[in-house]
Amino acid sequence: MLPLDHPLWKRLDDAHRDRDIPRLIARLSEAWDEESARSLFWDCLCHQGTCYGATYAAIPHLLAIAQVNANQHERLEIALFCGYVVLNALMPGGHGDNRELSGLPRTSAEWDRKLDCFRGLVAHFEDPARQKSHYERTTLLPRYKQILLAGSVVDADLAVIDEIRREFLFSLSAVSKTCERALLEHLEREDAVIYLLGGIAAAEEHLDLAHLLNQGKEGRLQCSRCRSDYQFALFGSQLALYAEERSSTPAPGFDQRPLIDRKEGAASRCDSTVTPVNDNKVFAPSIERLIMLADRAQSRTTVVLLGNFLGSFHCCGCDAEVPVCVG
Repeated sequence: MLPLDHPLWKRLDDAHRDRDIPRLIARLSEAWDEESARSLFWDCLCHQGTCYGATYAAIPHLLAIAQVNANQHERLEIALFCGYVVLNALMPGGHGDNRELSGLPRTSAEWDRKLDCFRGLVAHFEDPARQKSHYERTTLLPRYKQILLAGSVVDADLAVIDEIRREFLFSLSAVSKTCERALLEHLEREDAVIYLLGGIAAAEEHLDLAHLLNQGKEGRLQCSRCRSDYQFALFGSQLALYAEERSSTPAPGFDQRPLIDRKEGAASRCDSTVTPVNDNKVFAPSIERLIMLADRAQSRTTVVLLGNFLGSFHCCGCDAEVPVCVG
């Protein structure tokens, strides 16, 4: 793993670029602080689903914290975060070390382009033709200039970047195991179990299934055949689907159908329902493992959701029976 005192940390980006990520990680390893962890994870390292260079370098350090037996709460928070990172990091195509990772470029030119927005902001605030506020002059402009002074990843750093990529991909099995361990320690928490199953699915590279699990009982999906869009909502053991209009002017109230049905407690306005997977169907070992873990959860909702996500439905767009998720 990249040592916390390595100079490359100063050039690896995060959502803000002016946070001392190694120091924040070191503090968490010494004494866990909930607010600091939440800020580091969801504000700096994976803001609104975006991954950064520092995200990948941080994952091995966080997994090390999660391995300590006494760190049960820390393990849960780290597992939830790592599973979400994996889902957002992996991109279709490629195998082994050649896979692309979102937010981790392969060339110094691509890294340098990440600073273009800050260059633009500096030019904007230094424009003599516009009047600058006190906050812009004293806070924003110095901050953006300092970010630019730190520089970007250069050619000499690319070998280390490649090692960060390899280590992250190698850590997928550790992410899967950490999510499973945290799940078994929190079987009573329905919300955590669903997200942790999604983390395991992502680490096992069942990305469609992971995406659905990450949405939970309500969300969106696409037909794998014709790409028609649907909203979905769980009603008891039934997953209801609502076809979304492709036109720019949907019928009045169309988007309100799922909301109205949820208020009434019945999927009376849906376009289709999912046929859950047959209990006799044989899956790959990684999927069988997910089914086994879902079955151990105290809430049956987990089992119901997974059974529906592994099932099929009749698509209104292509008039065919299609699987809910592929892969």
